[in-house]
Amino acid sequence: MKIGDKWLSLNALQSFEAAARHQHMGHAAQELGVTQSAVSHQVRALEATLGVRLFDRHGRRIELNPAGERLVRSIQSGFDDITATALALSADAFSGTLSIAVPVSLMVEWLGPKLADFLKRFPDLSLRCSYAERTMSTLPADVDLAIVFAAHSFAGHRVTPFIRTEIFPVCAPELTRGPLPLDPSVLRKSTIIHEDGGDLWARWFASRGIEQVRPARDVHAGSHHDAVAYAREGVGFALSDWFMGGRALGSGALVQAFGPGVMEYEGYYIVTRGAQTRDSAAGALAAWLMRAAAQDDVSGITGSKG
Repeated sequence: MKIGDKWLSLNALQSFEAAARHQHMGHAAQELGVTQSAVSHQVRALEATLGVRLFDRHGRRIELNPAGERLVRSIQSGFDDITATALALSADAFSGTLSIAVPVSLMVEWLGPKLADFLKRFPDLSLRCSYAERTMSTLPADVDLAIVFAAHSFAGHRVTPFIRTEIFPVCAPELTRGPLPLDPSVLRKSTIIHEDGGDLWARWFASRGIEQVRPARDVHAGSHHDAVAYAREGVGFALSDWFMGGRALGSGALVQAFGPGVMEYEGYYIVTRGAQTRDSAAGALAAWLMRAAAQDDVSGITGSKG
């Protein structure tokens, strides 16, 4: 493939993409059915052609640098587009029913409004949707694809990092006139909304290097979706992120409180069966999910293991 005056080997791009997903040359080699030295050679040849390093190397461990992250996102998007187009040419590839399990908050806040686009692309495919429990650690027999929060082992399955979350306090705009200073005294007089037993807020206080305060009142919601809904109604302060709370933050129904600081938190992962590949309906949905997240500029991690 020629780009400008440079020829880029498709084999080199494929080797780099696999190494980037696995963060390991040996695991990439196993996937591609070649030797580890062959993958290393292809990656170094690509770096030489581009004139830029794509990985930071720490002994046997490799880690994508910013240039590598930019390139792998483009390659994966291109591969996924090719896959989706090729699959769409086959009517049989998308007939029947695909069963998915997704956390309730993710379904309501992000995926639900986007499903019409996926179904429009593949009109012969039906979906059966259910909610994934936060503690899910195995893929149920009747589920083809699940989105889970935090990675478990899922032995024998393909686990693809999907979204990295960075959380921060949010509240209704009437609770603040402009950014609130990071002053624990504000929370001492306020209501804190929890989506768990209190661990998430405790971790946020620790991440900001301040002592956890006791608020005037605690409200425990049944889910992240409920916690954000309460915050929109002016009940108090909840924790959210640009992925789950993006629509409300973009519309002004919610505002970020206490300055621009965020806390990196665990992310979401796509789980499919090991036998399912990019040319399966589940693989096509996984590819579409990655593209949809990238278009929203919220996909902070990509890759797979399993």
